[in-house]
Amino acid sequence: MCWISMSQSRFIIKSLLSSVGGGFLLGSALSTPPSFATASSSPSHSAEMGTHKTKVCIVGSGPAAHTAAIYAARAELKPLLFEGWMANDIAPGGQLTTTTDVENFPGFPEGILGAEIVEKFRKQSERFGTEIFTETVNKVDFSSKPFKVITDSRTVLADSVIVSTGAVAKRLSFTGSGEGDGGFWNRGISACAVCDGAAPIFRN
Repeated sequence: MCWISMSQSRFIIKSLLSSVGGGFLLGSALSTPPSFATASSSPSHSAEMGTHKTKVCIVGSGPAAHTAAIYAARAELKPLLFEGWMANDIAPGGQLTTTTDVENFPGFPEGILGAEIVEKFRKQSERFGTEIFTETVNKVDFSSKPFKVITDSRTVLADSVIVSTGAVAKRLSFTGSGEGDGGFWNRGISACAVCDGAAPIFRN
């Protein structure tokens, strides 16, 4: 799993503060690159969809996205965040929502459930004023400023965009690789380097 460090977060926010409108920031690896199509600017387009303007738009819903949102919101940049809805068949919150016990994140000596820590991220972002949309971005236009971030129901015009859409494990398909009867997924086969080594899941 790809985490954004505090120093990286501070660098991102300093960049935004020094030159809001200065650019497009890439977070962790894109699982599915956005379509760089030119968005329509016709009057009918604006009438059919809600349009928002913001200094910072964040695309993503994991720890990197919410770290950026918390820093941006505390800097009074009033960020908008798209957390997606079942993008890549994963719920808002990303890969953390597909796991149970998270035991390698600082601050939780007894461990914490993946869904629970994601909810804490979200509440902290909202506490400082991040506006969150549970919608999937399906088109962007970074060819001119303001940048356009588009979902099925709204368009956001943003001075800066932070893309932190995380990653998806790429699973090989072969006999025995699946879940359920005859499958060994999470019973000998996983996409977790730590789980494959010394973690309790496969110990002994």
